Amino acid sequence: MRNFETIDDVIYFAIESEIQSVEFYNRLSLAALEAETKLLFIRLMEEEKGHIVRLQYLLDHQLEAGIPQLSHSFAEEDYVPHVTPSPDVNVVEGLVIAIQKEKAAVRLYHDLAAESTKDDFKNVFLLLASDEEKHCKRFENEYNALVLKN
Repeated sequence: MRNFETIDDVIYFAIESEIQSVEFYNRLSLAALEAETKLLFIRLMEEEKGHIVRLQYLLDHQLEAGIPQLSHSFAEEDYVPHVTPSPDVNVVEGLVIAIQKEKAAVRLYHDLAAESTKDDFKNVFLLLASDEEKHCKRFENEYNALVLKN
């Protein structure tokens, strides 16, 4: 696992994480048997793509943003799920991993908001954290619905 030295490192990591989420949710959408579950993964995959655009914007404009050098210790292990999906992950297992991914993203975006000295950038990070919290709730609800159904 790597430690991040600059805000660029952290934002690049966040972009990588969002790309991985897009790919993972796409895989889960293809594996989902129920149309509603499939649609949930597709919607959240599209929202994650929007996060990539926002993060890229922040990366492109961070020097103007007044984001200082990192005062918080950012380490990759603090922002990744503790379970890696197997190639044949089923939807229920995927939901557990998705919940962990979203919770890790919430922590990352809250920590990045704390690093930002400009309100507009802080607000973007807080918005991203809020989106990820909503994703987590949706995944938890879907998990509960699938587990109770079986």
